[in-house]
Amino acid sequence: MFDIRWIRDNPEAFDAGLRRRGLDPMAADLIALDAERRAVQTKAQDLQAERKKLSKEIGAAKAKGEDATALMDQVNADKAAQAEAEDAARAAQAKLDGILAAIPNLPAADVPDGADETANVEIRTWGDKPAFDFDPKEHFDLGEALGMMDFEVAAKMSGARFVVLSGALARLERALASFMLDLHTGEHGYTEV
Repeated sequence: MFDIRWIRDNPEAFDAGLRRRGLDPMAADLIALDAERRAVQTKAQDLQAERKKLSKEIGAAKAKGEDATALMDQVNADKAAQAEAEDAARAAQAKLDGILAAIPNLPAADVPDGADETANVEIRTWGDKPAFDFDPKEHFDLGEALGMMDFEVAAKMSGARFVVLSGALARLERALASFMLDLHTGEHGYTEV
C-alpha cells in the first residue's frame, strides 16, 4: 500500500507512474482526501484540548463556589463534537486506506512502457529454443487431460486463479515444498516458521 506522505511529497512522480500503468492521475484527489482527514483529526484534537482547558476552569470555579453549569454544558457539547470529528477522521482514513490499497504498484524506471507483455524487452536468452514436430500443450491442458488439475472445483472452493492438484502431481508439489524447506533451513540458515 502506498504511503500518503510519499504521494504528498511526490505527486508528479506518483501520477507519472500511474500514467505508465495506463491509469488516470490520482495524486490531487488523494491529497485532498488526506487533507480532509487531517482537518477533522486536528478539529478533534483541538476540541480535546478545549475540553481539558474548560475542565480546569470548572475545577477552579467550583473551588471558588461559583456556578460552573455553563462550562459543564460546553464540555459536554465539545465531547459530542469531538466524538463526531473522531468518527469522521476514522471514516476518512478507512476510505483513504481502501483507495491506496487498491492502487497497483508503480513500474520501476527500467520497465518499458506498453499496454501488455508484447512491449517487454528481451534482455538475454540462454540455450536454443527447442523445436517440436507437434504442437506443444500448455501445462494446464496437460494437467487437466491427465486428471491431475481441476480448475472448476478450485473456483468453487476459493475463486479464480486456483487449482486443485491430485495424484502424482499433488505428491510432486508436496515433495518440492519439502525439498525447498529442507534445503533452505538445513543449508542456507533460514528458520522455518
